[in-house]
Amino acid sequence: GFGFNVNNSNPTICINDLIAKFNREEGTELKALSADCLIARTVTVLERLIEVFQEKGPNGVLPLYYKYWVHSGKQVRLRSEDGPLAWIVGIDDYGYLQVHQEGKGVESVHPDGNSFDMLRNLIVPK
Repeated sequence: GFGFNVNNSNPTICINDLIAKFNREEGTELKALSADCLIARTVTVLERLIEVFQEKGPNGVLPLYYKYWVHSGKQVRLRSEDGPLAWIVGIDDYGYLQVHQEGKGVESVHPDGNSFDMLRNLIVPK
């Protein structure tokens, strides 16, 4: 699943804050985005991506996915805060996170027993 923060400025930032900032910095007059407009646009793009996926499989959409993905090359610790270091390398054919641990190669991390804490760069068992 996923979610979008359209109008709520706290505790982080919302899409409409980014639009307002862009307007100030670039001298533009883009309108604020409504939730229903965002949903419609998102569903339209998602439909296109699903079509590509159905025609070409994962390799049809993964290049675009990785273009905007923020996790590649991030270093994490496995199992505990002092656990072994690993680097995030991507996702496997089933959508599970893949990490590379030196000397052990690439392995998939499954959600049935692990959680990824981005703020602490840590993968821990649940």
